[in-house]
Amino acid sequence: MKKVIYLFLVSLSVIGICATAQAQFKPGTLLIGTTIGSTGYSRASSDYVYDLGGTRNATTNTYTLSAGPQIGLFITSRLVAGGTFTFNYSDVNNQTANVSAAQLPSSATSNTHTFSTAIGPFMRYYFSSLSARNIFYAQANSSFGSGTGTSSGTSNNGTSTGVITGKVSNIFNWNAGASVGMTHLFYHRIGMDFALGYNYAHAK
Repeated sequence: MKKVIYLFLVSLSVIGICATAQAQFKPGTLLIGTTIGSTGYSRASSDYVYDLGGTRNATTNTYTLSAGPQIGLFITSRLVAGGTFTFNYSDVNNQTANVSAAQLPSSATSNTHTFSTAIGPFMRYYFSSLSARNIFYAQANSSFGSGTGTSSGTSNNGTSTGVITGKVSNIFNWNAGASVGMTHLFYHRIGMDFALGYNYAHAK
């Protein structure tokens, strides 16, 4: 099974900057933080009308949530290179409704919940700050990982109903994305990132 998901992401993270002065980044400065939450949602739907009669409607809703630590090193006064380790949760809901050529309806629903861990690099570039405490940046990142999960579903053909449950194994996923955000420094070395971005995810 392969899935390609395009997500808009909103993330929030707390960071610690091992620097000696506020908003003064030098090569060798460490950026240490943790993502409080990065969440995404996507929806896909399709409608089919068959030549011999009958229709099919399918809808997929995907929700994702991730959190984890990150560490980076300032290569220059504005460029950071680092890595992340994330814990990911996803909830995928599929709904299908069919009407046969004989006008007999049937439907099916399925839910898949997965948990996975991933590791990957990131690059961040800080722009000139608009104030002493707010610093804007652009970031690119990618990761890959694996995990397990559970699945369940029901089906109905008008005369009977079926129920299925199972496990999901051998999950492999990778993603790549980019975001723009702002680091707000509450104190000389402690701040919070606010970011909005776009992510491409592939899982099988």
